[in-house]
Amino acid sequence: GKGWNNDTINSNPQRTLIIRGSNGIYVRIGVGVVIMVAFVALSVLIGMLYVTPTSPFSNSHGSVARSVMEALSPNSGSYWRTASGRLEHRGQTFVVNQCAERVNKFSFEIFSAPRPFEGDTAERQESAIRSWLALKPRPKVTLLGNETGFDQVAEKYGVKIDTRVDTNFLGVPLFNSIVSRVNESEALVTVFINADILLFDDFVPTLHRVMSNFRDFMVIGARHDVDELPEGVAETDGDFGARMREHVEENGTMHTMGGMDFWAWNTDGPRLVDGVIPPFVFGRGKYDNWLTHETVAAGRRQVVDVSETCLSVHVNHKYTHVPEPTKQASRQLLGNFWSMSKKSKFEVYVNNHLAFNTGSYVNQMGTTLHAPWKFSTCLDPSGWCILPRKRPGSCPCESSAFAHSTQNDAVIEKTKRLIRCGYWDPADLYTLPVLPPDDPRTAPFGAPFGLPLTLESLIERVEENNTVILSALNFQYRGVMMSWVCNMRHLGIRNFVIAALDEDLYKYGFTRGLPTYFENTVYGNVADPRTLDNSTFGSESFKSLTKMKSRVVLRLLKLGVNVLWTDCDIIWFRNPLDHMRAHQVDLVIQTNAPDDEKPNLKWRINSGFYLAQSNARTIHTFTDITAYAKNHKELREQPCFYDVMCGERGERRVGDDMCEYHGMRVKMLDRHLYPNGKTDQIWETAPGKIPRKFPNLFILHNNWVPGVDEKQKRAADHGFLFFDDAEELCVYPTHW
Repeated sequence: GKGWNNDTINSNPQRTLIIRGSNGIYVRIGVGVVIMVAFVALSVLIGMLYVTPTSPFSNSHGSVARSVMEALSPNSGSYWRTASGRLEHRGQTFVVNQCAERVNKFSFEIFSAPRPFEGDTAERQESAIRSWLALKPRPKVTLLGNETGFDQVAEKYGVKIDTRVDTNFLGVPLFNSIVSRVNESEALVTVFINADILLFDDFVPTLHRVMSNFRDFMVIGARHDVDELPEGVAETDGDFGARMREHVEENGTMHTMGGMDFWAWNTDGPRLVDGVIPPFVFGRGKYDNWLTHETVAAGRRQVVDVSETCLSVHVNHKYTHVPEPTKQASRQLLGNFWSMSKKSKFEVYVNNHLAFNTGSYVNQMGTTLHAPWKFSTCLDPSGWCILPRKRPGSCPCESSAFAHSTQNDAVIEKTKRLIRCGYWDPADLYTLPVLPPDDPRTAPFGAPFGLPLTLESLIERVEENNTVILSALNFQYRGVMMSWVCNMRHLGIRNFVIAALDEDLYKYGFTRGLPTYFENTVYGNVADPRTLDNSTFGSESFKSLTKMKSRVVLRLLKLGVNVLWTDCDIIWFRNPLDHMRAHQVDLVIQTNAPDDEKPNLKWRINSGFYLAQSNARTIHTFTDITAYAKNHKELREQPCFYDVMCGERGERRVGDDMCEYHGMRVKMLDRHLYPNGKTDQIWETAPGKIPRKFPNLFILHNNWVPGVDEKQKRAADHGFLFFDDAEELCVYPTHW
């Protein structure tokens, strides 16, 4: 300062730095200020080094950036800074590059479950596929499902199709089935990614890094949303990746940390989660958080967040299953866009119910912030560091400093003086309604479709040519039902409805994506549903249960719908509807007669499989059948069918294969095309040979054997059990 001299400077006793400016004026600066300035300068330097080709927003023209890709081999540098190259984290010891040799065996396969290739969706999804196929090395790509345009896209790009995917009754894939198919990959690393996500050249190096350091892993990451791709840039341009990164840096938004669009894991490792994955509806939320949380909780794999080192891009589109939010809803959501549909779309509602009631998941867990490991760019020779999170998920407002914006940026709730980064729903908001309220105005959430499912709403969505395939069961027979449902999925048949005769079966079917409704209108004074829980074959409760079937059919006939009734112990080989319609009678029905008897002899009508046309004659006949069954409690339903339509003494028989009742014509189906359990000794055929030995069959009835257990054993012996009860997944036959 003014008046200071050299002696003053040299004898300065305080911890200060005194510098001389160019104008000869001395300035005295405290050491704290010096440290602060040095820190800022170092931060700027680190920021420059962060911008590498392996980060989402690298500038490929920088000298550091040009050299980083050379450092991406698994043997370069260390990714956490420790003196020994070892790290203790979450009770385990990790060594740098402990699995580096596995990179030499690297192979990967990418799976996706696209929507139909139509309109703008087709272009977005094809663009994503091209970005995957441009990766080095070129991956195998498999499309899951059987949607419009799959065959054409597969042929165009040389990718595979796997149709063995369980769906709900609206045709949307179920996530547990997707994961099962992805796990079947023969590649060392398997990837599942949403169909409209673009990947770039940092994806494979990221996988190399992870597998070099962790024996068993799961990779997750948050995508970046942009409204449109940069103008004047083509995918074939050499600088396409760099231009995309610049575009995302300036215009992109990192997707909410609650959602993930890709996972990758090694296929030679342990199970991802404890127990089974629930049948989440794909694309309807919560499945991504649940899977991530449960994988972390299981503790068998290291879960790594690569959001900052692996660029994935999504071009925004309208979510047709998510309604536009109202102003009030927007205020309640506090910026979390996924929440806006939780109580207004039944598939989203189901996913929330499953997530909150399976495993240890609670809301807002299982995000990328909950990954115990985070890949980040850093001041390291490799340009990358693996950072262990001591308290994963403890800061819900954590977000990448590299992103232009993020969907979990803090939102201030002014009325409560709170800052939030998400929306918490208590689990009890997602209990399952079984019946609609008497007064629709009191229905929760405005009673949207599916909450609960009703017969009328299902018919509207599944009927084909004014015909519905129908079955009715209670919870006791859920295993038989699921095998039949998987049979329908295998054949691609969707126009069926299941009448649940108790609340337990309705809830079971509803959460598994089945077109089911709770049927409580048919009991009357014929049976008490509480007594039908244990309906063993031949028991009085079993007889009562069988008589509910025709009552359900009558209800649909009165609604003007043709009904193909099927018991669930019937194996279908092909869709019989067109063939059955061609008989041009009011009712065409299976015969239960052995080979040496005429089809329409005493009590040889089989009420387990028939097509009834909705007309006045059929409705009158079914009304009489239900009344007859009510008055003959000693009989099961099947004899009642015969006694009414063919006569107690057979007086209404016409020829060998028909009956006629009050003008309604009944015809027996050809037993060699629609065989029962006694026909042609089919069930005595060697296991696995029936479809080839009898190629013309439409169906095969697994009857003439007492009890569910015996039926299931015989079906299993011949390969006709299509549901894996332990994994809750369909098993798809490969020989027919």
